[in-house]
Amino acid sequence: MKRCAVFVALFLTALLGMSPSYGGSKIYKWVDEKGVVHFSDRAPDVPEKTWKNIEERELNDPPVNPKEESPPLNRTGRSPIENAANCTFTIKGAKRIGSGFLIASNGYAITCRHVVEETGAYVALLGDQNEYPLNVITVSYTHDLAVVQVATSQRTGFLSLRNARTLVPGERLFAIGASAGLHATVTDGVFTGFRQISQGQETLIQFSAPVNPGNSGGPLIDDSGQVVGMVSMKFQSQRGVPITGVGFAIPSSDIEAEFGTYLERNR
Repeated sequence: MKRCAVFVALFLTALLGMSPSYGGSKIYKWVDEKGVVHFSDRAPDVPEKTWKNIEERELNDPPVNPKEESPPLNRTGRSPIENAANCTFTIKGAKRIGSGFLIASNGYAITCRHVVEETGAYVALLGDQNEYPLNVITVSYTHDLAVVQVATSQRTGFLSLRNARTLVPGERLFAIGASAGLHATVTDGVFTGFRQISQGQETLIQFSAPVNPGNSGGPLIDDSGQVVGMVSMKFQSQRGVPITGVGFAIPSSDIEAEFGTYLERNR
């Protein structure tokens, strides 16, 4: 009898493991005239009037393991602006502080070349207030751009780019970065236009959102959270007179041209 019970248990286990998808499946149990217990995924070939001795059970889908798809390290925000802030981090070096923003789920990010050009180790301070090692992957010698990678085993959220040439004067923009050393500070302003600061230099986006030391490398985004540029520089004074609200960013088209292979496209 014990051997029969073990056989039945093993048969049922094997039967339940036959298919990885159980939704809508059934299992039948019945006892024949000889007292033998049967289990099957098909109804027995017997007259329906004898079904009073047959048990019919539904097989439900197995529960989903929540660990199979863990949330990103920087969780999605409640608004596009908060999401962009969550994808922006503070870069700390031995003598310099700046910002960067994530462009792929493997931790790849964009920042200014001048933020990471000194020798030494760098760390990235993320929104969870934890610091992670930061590796410099490559730099551009055409623009003030660099690709870095936040060294974490978890996947990360990231930002997508918008063609800056679609901007119109007066369109609202937001600059995010470690303004004056304060992590993920958000300031807002408007798009003014494209400027060449001096003859032969690259064309930059001019915008009015306030920026301070520490903003370099942070994203300039529109109200949907898409990156139109990377904050690069600002006018501080002219002939000894302080100037505010005149900031400049490298257009997204230059980021795409230099480092498009590192970008992860939103699906």
